[in-house]
Amino acid sequence: MHTTEKLTFIFLALLLTFSCDVFSQRRPGRLDITEGMKITPSGGYNLFFGDLVDKSRGSYSIGVLADRELTEILSARIKFSGGQMQGTQVFPTSGTVYASFDNIYGEFTIGGAYSPLNHLLGYFKQRTFQPYAHLNTGLVYYNSTEYWGPASERPDGEEWRSASGISPVISMGGGASVWINPAFSVNLELTGSLPFTDQIDVHDVWYNSYSDWENRINPNITEPYDFYYTFMVGISITLQDSRLKNDPRYNRKSYMKTRSYYQSKSRRSPSRRPDKKRFLFF
Repeated sequence: MHTTEKLTFIFLALLLTFSCDVFSQRRPGRLDITEGMKITPSGGYNLFFGDLVDKSRGSYSIGVLADRELTEILSARIKFSGGQMQGTQVFPTSGTVYASFDNIYGEFTIGGAYSPLNHLLGYFKQRTFQPYAHLNTGLVYYNSTEYWGPASERPDGEEWRSASGISPVISMGGGASVWINPAFSVNLELTGSLPFTDQIDVHDVWYNSYSDWENRINPNITEPYDFYYTFMVGISITLQDSRLKNDPRYNRKSYMKTRSYYQSKSRRSPSRRPDKKRFLFF
């Protein structure tokens, strides 16, 4: 088995084992997957770092994250993201563009997140600023095209070559959740991703001249693997509050931050609600 596949298998096995252990410790009853779950649609910016790219490496990404609390400090997550990447390579002597690429990509990962403040200071679900670290593994799909630039021996913008495929990917990074109210929070997240392919920008080999490329002779192998960063901003929607309880030291803070929300709900409830119940039953 390939080393990458071994690491992926081990990580998924550990995550599954831990999840089963956590759920086995809960009191008997029907499992509600929405308890402690947040859905976060997001959008942002990606930066590609590969063999081809010297400049113009930024483009856009969008995604959606599903995150579910498992314990006071750990959560499981599934993320779909995608968008477009781009970049250009300049000729060393003239500084003009030798080649460029663009692509569309889609990424699916599963993983976990760790909340250090909950670990160090105690669990507090209404904490205004909640940082976390995350680790993930999954797959990335890419469909990429490389073009000749004005410094090459071909017409500017002419297609050089293309590639598409699916590759394993691992990613890690950090983020923070900014609490707004019991239902919504702002999510900021930075992720670095390493796909196990060198064709995200199609530039896995290069040639000293066009004639060498045309005859496929004297190829130069590039450094293996490309990587990219994404910075995403989103709004997290809490589907249902978890059963986890705040650390007792935060009981008063929790009450002060949430009382207006629950009081406003109470004020909206009509005093004649019992009449409505009688109407339904009688």
